[in-house]
Amino acid sequence: MRPSCEDAELHSSCSVNDKEPVSLRSGFPLVSIILCTNGLRPMLARCLESLAAQDYPDYETIVVLNGPEDAAFAQAVSRFPVTLLNEPRPGVSIARNHAVPRAKGEILVFVDDDVLIDPNWLQEILKGFEDPKVVCVTGRVIPAGTVCLAAEKADRYYASERALSAWSLDASNPNWYQYILGEPVGFGCNMAFRKAFLEKYALFPADLGAGSLIGGGDEFYMYLQVLKHGFRIRHTPTAAVTHFFENDIDKQKVRNAQLHAGSVAFALKLFLEERTLRLATVKWLLSGLKRRARRVWEQKAIASEPQELLSPREKLFAYLRGLRVYWKSRRLRNPPAQRP
Repeated sequence: MRPSCEDAELHSSCSVNDKEPVSLRSGFPLVSIILCTNGLRPMLARCLESLAAQDYPDYETIVVLNGPEDAAFAQAVSRFPVTLLNEPRPGVSIARNHAVPRAKGEILVFVDDDVLIDPNWLQEILKGFEDPKVVCVTGRVIPAGTVCLAAEKADRYYASERALSAWSLDASNPNWYQYILGEPVGFGCNMAFRKAFLEKYALFPADLGAGSLIGGGDEFYMYLQVLKHGFRIRHTPTAAVTHFFENDIDKQKVRNAQLHAGSVAFALKLFLEERTLRLATVKWLLSGLKRRARRVWEQKAIASEPQELLSPREKLFAYLRGLRVYWKSRRLRNPPAQRP
């Protein structure tokens, strides 16, 4: 079943500014591109060069250094037409939220520091906002470098029919929750939001995303907020970026273990904190368990594919660690009250 609901109307009358959001058909709105980084990463200069070459008349680029102020970093990015901000508190979500009120654009586009972008990318992203109900647009992500994922998962993320086709999704589709979490398309290195939605309804969750204890899940949480509040997501595969994975296998292994633990912590966060979505969360978890059980049955063994870095034993330990990760993250957000 294709997740297209382009002709369906939202059942909710909720809107970003207590009126219908304005379509972007009539002009070229000011756009803010927001790039968060923790320093002089290998791809950063090439990424900024591709952003500076966008074929669009009115945009700004904001770079948020997520860490202590660094004169060498400021000097390195000064040759590009960017506004430099500094957010010392760790976490990409915190860095993005730091940029939101300081951005001048009506549309805020978020990228990572390890992507390359075609000159027409920004124009393609904005086409998704021609529908006034759309408050979030995602683009295609093309992996490059060493991608240590099972073939089935890599195809589902990057090369499935859904990843390569244009579609819209809102809460009128009965499978909307599963489409966001079960077949994820749309990643934090290539997504855009109406600024008004972020300011009025939901900023990025500080306890999710790279740099946090949980380490991921931030973009999927935001997509849930979009549909939960009655708006629409648009996926535009022509707005593509190339994401370069580091060829450092040890670093990828550590990151994979963190993401496996983070997936459990993220599921716990949804189940315990998003009460209106609790039943949908249970159905999503059961669907995932069913898919994994089917793969084990077909292979007649619990085994990892050659592309994966973690053994079944390492995955299990990572999943179990996710329980502790969630509770530690929650305590950091809600520290116990001090006794008088």
